[in-house]
Amino acid sequence: MELIKKNIHMDRIKCKAATQITLEDDRNVPDQKPDMERLILQKGEIKTEEIKAAEDHVNVKGKLVFSILYVTDEGNVSRVDGQLPYEEQVYMEGVRSGDTVEVRPELENMSIDMINSRKLSVRALLSLSLCVEELYDEEMAVELYHEEPIETKKKLLTIAEIAIQKKDILRFKEEIEMPQSFPNIFEIIWEDVRISGMGFEALNGQIAAQGEIQAFFLYEGEGEERPLKCYEKTIPFRETIECQGCSEAMIPDISYHVSHSETEARADFDGEERVACLDLVLDLDIKMYEEEQIEALRDVYGVSKDVQAVTKQGSFSRMLVRTSGRTKLTEQVSLPAGVPELGEICHSSGEIMMDSMELTENGMELAGTLAVEILYTAGDEKGLFSFQTELPFQYEMEAQDLGEACSYDVKPSVEQLTVAVLGSGELDVKAVLGFGLLGFCSMEENTITDISITEPDLNVLKDLPGIVAYIAKEGDDLWNLGKRYYVPLEQIREMNHLSGDILKAGEKILIVR
Repeated sequence: MELIKKNIHMDRIKCKAATQITLEDDRNVPDQKPDMERLILQKGEIKTEEIKAAEDHVNVKGKLVFSILYVTDEGNVSRVDGQLPYEEQVYMEGVRSGDTVEVRPELENMSIDMINSRKLSVRALLSLSLCVEELYDEEMAVELYHEEPIETKKKLLTIAEIAIQKKDILRFKEEIEMPQSFPNIFEIIWEDVRISGMGFEALNGQIAAQGEIQAFFLYEGEGEERPLKCYEKTIPFRETIECQGCSEAMIPDISYHVSHSETEARADFDGEERVACLDLVLDLDIKMYEEEQIEALRDVYGVSKDVQAVTKQGSFSRMLVRTSGRTKLTEQVSLPAGVPELGEICHSSGEIMMDSMELTENGMELAGTLAVEILYTAGDEKGLFSFQTELPFQYEMEAQDLGEACSYDVKPSVEQLTVAVLGSGELDVKAVLGFGLLGFCSMEENTITDISITEPDLNVLKDLPGIVAYIAKEGDDLWNLGKRYYVPLEQIREMNHLSGDILKAGEKILIVR
C-alpha cells in the first residue's frame, strides 16, 4: 500500500501592525535661494531607509522629502527642497529577528507654511502599515495505491498556491521634446510625474505591465525675460519583465511604488536645450498565484479488513475574489474666497485618500476623498496660483463571500482627471477612479497523513446482518452505509440501480453483505 501526497506551497500573514507619526519642524531657505513672497505648490514623499526587526518590535527609519514652489520677492518662481528624518519603534507581536517586514508608508497630511521670507514651518502626519508574511507548505493525500479491497472517498478542492515571489524593478527612460512654439529650456523648476491605469498580465516567462505616464513640467525658458512655460504629456506604455517560471494561467498580485524620479534638460540633435529627459524607476513586489483543483483523499474504509485513516488539520488558501471596478466623479467647484480669479489652468493632479473599507452583504463599501490640486494663471494678476479641493466618494465593489476572517487588498488609482473652466469662479471637475480587489480565505481541512490496516474484529462482523433493508434519513449517503456494513459502494449501486451517492430522505436501500 502506498499513500501518494502532494506538497502545496502557500503564503499567509504572520503578523501585522500600524502606527502614525507626527513630524513638525522649521526649515530655513538656503542662502543661495531668493526670499519668498508667497507659496504656490508643495509635495512630499516618504522614503524608508532602514527596517530592523527584533523580538516583538520593529525599528523603522526614514525621511519625509518635501519640495515647495514659491514666488520670489522679485516676482520670479523658485523651488526649495528639504527633508525631515524620523525613527519609530513599532510594537508588533509575533515578529522575530530576521523576519522580512514589509512597510507601507502613507503621507496622510502635510502642511507647509511661511513663517517669514526665509523660514518655513513643516508639519506632516505619516502612517506606517507593517506586515510580515511567511511561506509554508502543507501535504495533502491525493491517492492510495493498494491491493486490499479498500474504498476511498475524495473531495475536490480549489487551492491557491504561490508559484513565484520576488522583487524587481521597472525602469522608464523617456525623452520628451518641447513643441516648436515653445522656447528652449533654461531650467526645469517643477515636475509632477505619475503612473495611472497600471495593470499587469502573466505571460509565458514574462510579466507584461501597461499603463500611462503622466508627466508635467514647469520650466524657465531661454531669453532675456525667461518666460515660464508649462508642458504636460501622457505617455502610454507596455513593458515586459522577465520572470522565469511564469505562465499565462497565473494570477498576478503586484504592488509598486516610485523609488526614483529624475528629470533633466538635454540638447536635441541641433544642440538646443529642447528635450526633457525622464528617468523613472518603479520597485515591484511580485507575487504570482496559481489556482489548482485537487482531488483530496478524505476518508477510507476496508471491506475485508479494518482500514483507518490517520489525519491532522491543515490550513489551505483559497482565492475568493479577484475583481476590479471603476466609479465616476463629477462635481462643479467654486474658487475659495480670497483666491485670485481663474485665467488658464496649467495643471491638475489628484490623489485618493481612503477613509474606510467596510464589508457588506454583497461586497465591499469603499469611502474616501479625491484630493485635487489645480495650478493656474490668474485673470488680472501675473504669476502662478494654486488651490486644493476635495471630492468625497462612495463605491461598492461586488465581492461575494468575503468575510471578516478573509485577507484582502484594495489598490486604488486615479485613472482619469479633467478640470475645465466654466466661468471666472467655477470649475467642472471630472474623474474616473479605479479599484482592484484580491481576496483570499483560509480553509481548515482534515488531511490524511497515514493509513493503518488491521484484521477486523470478528465479533463486530458477526453481529452485522447479512441483508439490510435501510430507509435513508436526511443527510445519509452511500459512503456512510458502505462504511457501516463493510460493503463496496459499487455493489450497493448495482443492487439498487443508483447512479449517484446522494440519498433522499425516505429512500429504501437494500444492502447485502
